[in-house]
Amino acid sequence: MTTMKFSSKLIPVLLIVGIFCSACDVPDISEFTKQSAEMTRGIRKGVKDTEALIKDATERNDLYSDATRAKLKKDLKDYQNGIKPTVAALDALDGYLEALNALSQANKKSGENASAVVTSVGNLVNAVSGLTFASSAVNVATGLLTLAEQFRTANDFKKRVTLAAEIVEGVHPSRDANGKPIKDEKGQVVYLRRCTDDAADQIVDSSKAIKEIVDPILAGLTDDQTKALKPLSPKEKREQLRAWGKLTDAQVETIRAAEAQIASFGCGVIDFIKFNIKDVKEINLALSQSLFRNASEKNRTTLGFYESIVATDRRIQNELETILNYKSLAALIRESEATGGSADTIRDSKIKLKEHLDNLFIMDGQLKNAVLQEIDKCAASCGAMKEYLQFSLCDTCEAAILAIIDRITKDQFDRSDGYIEPVLETRAAVLYDENTKYLDDLKRITPAHSAVINELTMMKDKQNQLDALLDSSSSALDIWAKTHANLRVAVNTKKPLTVSSLASKVSEIWGIINPETKTK
Repeated sequence: MTTMKFSSKLIPVLLIVGIFCSACDVPDISEFTKQSAEMTRGIRKGVKDTEALIKDATERNDLYSDATRAKLKKDLKDYQNGIKPTVAALDALDGYLEALNALSQANKKSGENASAVVTSVGNLVNAVSGLTFASSAVNVATGLLTLAEQFRTANDFKKRVTLAAEIVEGVHPSRDANGKPIKDEKGQVVYLRRCTDDAADQIVDSSKAIKEIVDPILAGLTDDQTKALKPLSPKEKREQLRAWGKLTDAQVETIRAAEAQIASFGCGVIDFIKFNIKDVKEINLALSQSLFRNASEKNRTTLGFYESIVATDRRIQNELETILNYKSLAALIRESEATGGSADTIRDSKIKLKEHLDNLFIMDGQLKNAVLQEIDKCAASCGAMKEYLQFSLCDTCEAAILAIIDRITKDQFDRSDGYIEPVLETRAAVLYDENTKYLDDLKRITPAHSAVINELTMMKDKQNQLDALLDSSSSALDIWAKTHANLRVAVNTKKPLTVSSLASKVSEIWGIINPETKTK
């Protein structure tokens, strides 16, 4: 699992100083700001709900052993440490859009107000410290910090727009052999993405060499040395470690090479947030499955007992129903024979009666033995009834069973039925008693079973909701980046900014969070 950690001041207005500080008119982006705020609020919900899920698990001594809950508490602490800067990054993303919106509104009001906004935003630039992964000496945002510095010192408006795209969206201008940006037929710079979905895993791999060098060193520092390193940037920390003789030149070069490889992926701010959302989703899935599995195991007796009662009672009711069907059909056959009914109809009914008996015998082997024993008492006076009872029906043997039926006279059939029905009635009485007992047991255990099922259902529903929310959040970030790209185009072309796609995705996110209001 990746677990990216963000600086708490990553995106705050991402060096907006001067992005739109030119003669250009800035489009109205108030709706973009509004939808972005709703998006980040929804993403925070998913992050916080996963935290709550872990916290609840640490308190479930009915589901987990003390050792497991102790591990969960450690996992919770690690999650909180890892996700805190992610939430701060989302806060900073809000700040970025608020600053853009304020600048947009200020430009519409007066250049003096615009200047004041730029000044206030500029004060935040120095706070940008980049991203860190795992060890504080590993800088996964080295590429972003380099771009940020270029942004700060750039004097060209269009260059600032290009750099803003690289920093925020993680897209980079395609360049020709001379290093100049390639433009499309409309004169817009063509941007390409280098950061892929698996970049997070590759960044982790690239950082392993750094961790193997740095972590043992950091663990061996004195408290004073650790305190002295705390306010320093990753680069400054390494320089200090080298000055103390803790890092060799070769080790520093290894770290620089790994950071350069990390920077080569070209990931932007939105990409790093997406990496964390992916991690949160994996944590949610693993923990939810563990909770569901342990809750099911804890309630195995209740669940098993209930399912056993239901299955057994269903079998009893099926047998009772078949006995009643047999008796009903036997009565119809006797009536048809007494009133001169159709011979073919009677023969078909006797085949159906045979099917009822076969089903009974399959369900209850003892009943079959009892019926055959009674028919043996009837002996020759029951004719071919025993042969009829023991015959095995099949798709191609209709002629054979009809031949047996034709050898059974009305008197023989009635006499045989007189032996069979008392056996079935005796069995039915026993089944009625058993059914009553099982229904009483079912009534008694149903509240406990319902409580268990409700708990399991809530667990599964919550997991599904969080899964859908995080999926939607990830895709919302993609759409946000595209909308931000549209903002670049709007600035250059002086056209209105459309945010309908982002608004639709935000609506989807909140529909997942509040499903009861989805159709309203």
